[in-house]
Amino acid sequence: MIFLVIAVPIVVVCFFLAPRPTLIAVACMLVVAAGVGAYVYSQQTDRNSLASLVSGTSTGSQTCPDPAKSVFVTLSNGTDRQVNVVRFRLIAKRTGHSSEVYSDYFSTDKIIAPHGEFGTCWTLNPYRGLDTLPGKPSPADFDWSVEISSVDFAART
Repeated sequence: MIFLVIAVPIVVVCFFLAPRPTLIAVACMLVVAAGVGAYVYSQQTDRNSLASLVSGTSTGSQTCPDPAKSVFVTLSNGTDRQVNVVRFRLIAKRTGHSSEVYSDYFSTDKIIAPHGEFGTCWTLNPYRGLDTLPGKPSPADFDWSVEISSVDFAART
């Protein structure tokens, strides 16, 4: 904002002193700004479309021998690039219901190769849900889903 307060009067004064060179300079700055904006937009669009190819699934307790780590999550990389970090939300709902019983954010820095998968058991936060429910149900009693929040890819080489 301070830049605009200083720049606008300078451009106005320059316009009155030399209108043609000022207009050419302003036009050049607008072209450069539009080019930078288009580049940033295309990079962000590419990243978002790649991130949509990373998916996650979860089951209540598929081969989780440790009762403390009771929910199995599989993350799949459907891209041609290596995944370095995945941030996701793990959600549990009662079968046939739409409201969430449990929800928490997780992150993993496990490297997932292109078109690869990574699966592991996760520890649930005891203060966020299941242990506070009446009857203390097990994770196998719920329908689990994974919602990917963000994905960091390895740099292109």
